[in-house]
Formats: sequence, structure tokens, C-alpha cells
Amino acid sequence: MIRLLTVISAASFAMPALAQEQQAGNAASTDTEATFQALIDKCDDVDALMLRARIRLQLPHTTEDAAATAQSMLDDGFATCGGGDLEGAREMLGEALQIAEAGANVTYGTADDAATAGAETASAEAEDTPTKDADDRPWWKLW
Repeated sequence: MIRLLTVISAASFAMPALAQEQQAGNAASTDTEATFQALIDKCDDVDALMLRARIRLQLPHTTEDAAATAQSMLDDGFATCGGGDLEGAREMLGEALQIAEAGANVTYGTADDAATAGAETASAEAEDTPTKDADDRPWWKLW
């Protein structure tokens, strides 16, 4: 019993120390306000910022080649936006998003699944067409 109490008390003292070491991020090394302000200073177009956010969400899930291409197009798009060509920047960022999404589809194997699912749905609908006998029965009669 004494051993059990000793272990529990030792664990209770160790837990707060471990909890302090496990931080979500280091606030001293990343200043998000300054980073975001620098991004806004470069290009303040809301559509471009939204496309950037969508691209950044796709980057960890895509292939390495697609991620590198999308990242370079993202940088070029914001340079274009900073130069004043908003339409060109939006087009470039839209292409970067398509590349990132296509890479994510390849990574997760969903590129061919969409076409297969469409074919299976069409065949299932063809099989589910009711016959003439089923139309003649009232709705409450199941057999």
C-alpha cells in the first residue's frame, strides 16, 4: 500500500512538469501578427489570401512534386499580386490550387475512385428501376 501511494504521489508531481514541456508552439519564435502583416503588405487582395490559405491546407497532403510546384506558383502569384496584377495573380493561385488538389488526389488514391463511383452509381440506378408489377401494388403491400 505504501508503494502504491509513493508511485501515485511521484506521478502527480511529474505530470505538471511534463505538461509544461508539451506546448502547442513556441510563441517567441513565431510572431503570427508580424507574419500576417507582412503578407498583407505584399498583397492585400482577399481572394488571393483565401487561395493562399486553401493551397497551404493542401500542401501537407499532396505529393512532393505537386507541393513544390504549388509552393513556387504561390510565391510567384504573390509577387505578381504585389506588382499590381490582381487577375494574373488570381489565375496563377487558382492553377496552384488545382495542382495541389490533384496531387492530394493522387496521394490518397481518390483520382480514379471518383470515376469508378460514378460508373457504379449509374449501374446501381439501372438495376433499381422498378418493374411494372411493383407499380401496380399499393404502397403498404410489401410483397
